[in-house]
Amino acid sequence: MSKHQLSADLFTEADQQQLASFSCGDTVVGRACTEWIRGSDVLDSMQRGSGVWLYRNSDDEIVGFGSLGPIRWRWPLPDGDYAKLAIIPMLGIDERFQGQPPGKEWRYSRQIMNHLIYEAHVFSAMQKKPVEWLLLLVHPENKPAIKLYEEFDFVMIPDVRRGAANSCVMKHRLAE
Repeated sequence: MSKHQLSADLFTEADQQQLASFSCGDTVVGRACTEWIRGSDVLDSMQRGSGVWLYRNSDDEIVGFGSLGPIRWRWPLPDGDYAKLAIIPMLGIDERFQGQPPGKEWRYSRQIMNHLIYEAHVFSAMQKKPVEWLLLLVHPENKPAIKLYEEFDFVMIPDVRRGAANSCVMKHRLAE
């Protein structure tokens, strides 16, 4: 096992005490991610059925977090029938670990995405009818995140925006 391998632990409300110095940065997106995990939004998401994980490195430092949950949206967007889908409500990496480690193979962002996609497949398999799509929202100006998601076969849904930040919606096929 590489020294860069992250471990994933299910988040509980008690874990928020450990996040006092956690920060995803001082950008609009970074502040929103930090506020989500340190505030009540993470707890609200968990009450709606989301799983949330903290990712730690071999020194037991919190590198980041990720979340995955169910959602009922009109599908296909914007006005199809209601369908059960999976969504990544939020993910973030502490600014100290962004872009780390060097080299894509063990990059923390890639490990977190791999884990969340795996968990989405597990979630889909547990449903009566497999969940066809994994969705996420991304700020239109967050080009590094969009590039990362595209590397994981997420595709931007044209002309569809959601949320207070007028975020773009990206989709990843889980099942046919």
